[in-house]
Amino acid sequence: DSMNKKIAFFSTIFLENKKYIPGFFNSLVDQTYSLFDVVIVNDGYDEQEQLIEQYSSLNIVILEAGKNPIENREKGINYCIEQGYDILIFGDSDDYFSRNRVEKSIELLSKYSIVVNDLNLFDGSGVYECNYISNRLSNYTEINYDFIENKNIFGLSNTALNINILGLVKFNKEIIALDWVLYKNLLKNGNTAIFTNETTTYYRQHDKNLLGLNSNNGDYLLWWEK
Repeated sequence: DSMNKKIAFFSTIFLENKKYIPGFFNSLVDQTYSLFDVVIVNDGYDEQEQLIEQYSSLNIVILEAGKNPIENREKGINYCIEQGYDILIFGDSDDYFSRNRVEKSIELLSKYSIVVNDLNLFDGSGVYECNYISNRLSNYTEINYDFIENKNIFGLSNTALNINILGLVKFNKEIIALDWVLYKNLLKNGNTAIFTNETTTYYRQHDKNLLGLNSNNGDYLLWWEK
């Protein structure tokens, strides 16, 4: 019963992302299901009091940053484990989310350990591709370890999980792709993920995070796919 679940939506914020922060928070304010906390690691964002005031309808918990982005994620995830949350939903603070992201994640996590949702790709000029992952996967595809060995659709902006599948985390600080390592290990341990295109992360494309998200002669590549 989702009514008794304790839910955290986790992200990190930093100064470079300042102009994107309102889009992120507004999409959380607009969620169809509102009983969740927003857990934020603040890595140098300079107006956190204004943030809490402006988005007062959200219960925002702000944590101090670690020494690097990997440690920030460690701190946030471990805080959520220690505080007894049941469900952890990830989202990047330069992205935004369809209104049913929280609701749909909770619904599917009653049957599966991990939910991975679709992406709408957008940049400064707007959304240029909808349901990107659906080029490759149909709705409600179950995903296991074989899938993730050489490719990845799991990001820290389009996934959610039942926290009881995690122990306290400690990541190698040299990791390039934290999301891939995290989910690879969870699937290796026999957890099953479900893919859904019934909710979406609007995934911002900067020049630097194009990570193979484009069509190559009609083949849709996903992260690091060989």
